[in-house]
Formats: sequence, structure tokens, C-alpha cells
Amino acid sequence: MRLEELTSAEFAKWAKKDPIVFLPMGATEAHGIHLPLGTDSYQPEALCERLADAFEGLVAPTIRYGQHSSTKNLPGTLALRSDTVKAVVTDILESLVRNGIRKVVIVSGHAGSLHLAAIKDAGEAAVQRTELKLMVLTDYDIAYRFPLPANKDYPDGHGGLIETSRVLAVRPDLVKGKRRKGRFLDKNYMIVPNPETCYPEGMVGDPTKATAELGQEIDEFIFTRLAALIKNNFGE
Repeated sequence: MRLEELTSAEFAKWAKKDPIVFLPMGATEAHGIHLPLGTDSYQPEALCERLADAFEGLVAPTIRYGQHSSTKNLPGTLALRSDTVKAVVTDILESLVRNGIRKVVIVSGHAGSLHLAAIKDAGEAAVQRTELKLMVLTDYDIAYRFPLPANKDYPDGHGGLIETSRVLAVRPDLVKGKRRKGRFLDKNYMIVPNPETCYPEGMVGDPTKATAELGQEIDEFIFTRLAALIKNNFGE
């Protein structure tokens, strides 16, 4: 059930049931020549909808912007500052608590380190101030545990085999037919003004063998493990 599709009165009734609210956090970011800019939003959104069905919860409106460093200067990436991400998450959590929500799961499809740090920073402050029970993760914390064949030349990453397969599973109409392999060029801990040069192809890994079937397997892998964590942490 999508929160924004409810009336105010309907939401008030839902809140009395003490539901888990699932908040998908995505991004608008370049993912090579084959994946859409909304890649990081479609994945957690589909996962949160499935989790909400399983736990009789609500899906909050997806946040489709995030903090970006390495892809900030690539065409189509629309970035927020870390402070902005933190402020947005803070305000949303405060609004949910004010509306009687006590359990929230934030799933970020964008796994940038500064982006996640901003979300967790906001979450830690909210938990300290209120009685909120909060889980924060990127679905790629689990996705990268999926057993893929080792590829030393093109280790999987941004826009690679896993991510392309997952988008094929949920939005195949947006995946372009032309794909190429991509590498990450390590800057050896240097902070550089043009970090996008770390991604010459705009992505990392080998998406040429990606399939919707593999994406479905990976999504099932993520769902099963995350559902178990939610059941354990929230006592559902």
C-alpha cells in the first residue's frame, strides 16, 4: 500500500495498526549507456512494495535524489549536498513520528558512502530523540553477497551485472540493448576535482550477460534475507 494514495483519514487508521513504513531512497544518476538515470530508485521501490505486502506495511513516497561524488559531473546526474540529504531524511522521520509511526525501514538503492552516512546520521539523531525503531541499509549490502562467478578483470559494481539484471527484472523497457564492460580506475586515496574519471565508461563490471531471470534470483535473495532481518528486529 502506497502512503500517498491514502486519504488523511485512511492514513490515520493505518497508523493505529502500528505498521512498518518502508521508505525507498533512490537517486537520479548516470549508469553507463544502457541503464536509466532512475536505476537507483526503481530497485528499492520494487523491493519496498514487496516487503510492505509481506508485513502489511506502508510504502512512503520514494526520494529520487541523493548525494553523488564520483558521478556528479556525468550527464544526467542530479545531486544533493550531504547536508540536504540529512535534512530531508530528518524532516521525513520527524513527520512520520508526529503522525504516530514508530517503525521505519529505509532502503537506499544508491550506495554512495557519503549518501549513506547522511541518512544514518539523520537516523541516529531521530532514534535518540524519539521512540522510533529504525533500520537503515542499502539493498546492495545484501545484493553483493549473491554468489556470482568471480571476474577479476571486471569485478561487479555500479551499473554492472547485478544492477543491470535487477533493472531488467523490474523495468526491462528502460534497459538499452547496447552494453559494454567498464572498469574502476583507482585514484589511490587522492581527492580529485574530476572523480568521474574513475569511471571511463560511466559504470563498473560486465553487464553483457545480465538477464531478467538473474535479476529475479537476486531480488529473491535480497527479499528473503531482508525479510528475516525485519522479522527479527521488529518482532513481526
